[in-house]
Amino acid sequence: MIRNTLYVAALMLVSACNSNTETATVTFGDTDTAAVVKAEDKPAGVKIDPVCEMPQDTSWTEYTVYKGDTVKFCSDVCKGVFLKNPAKYEAKLK
Repeated sequence: MIRNTLYVAALMLVSACNSNTETATVTFGDTDTAAVVKAEDKPAGVKIDPVCEMPQDTSWTEYTVYKGDTVKFCSDVCKGVFLKNPAKYEAKLK
């Protein structure tokens, strides 16, 4: 009886696995191809995280002040990348 139960449980486990799963790659830093929304594709007036180019969200808490403007980030990782070389992302702030 236990052997049959284990066999059924193993069969259910194997059949529950889906071989058609999708994978995603997340990259921080130079995200030219990994960005969800690229800067040139964004609607006018929508602010973005200058590092990963995600559309700005009201729940974001990470920010810095750069040249008198507040720059918000989706994560502390993006903020750290920006702070290492802010001039690299200056064009995305406009």
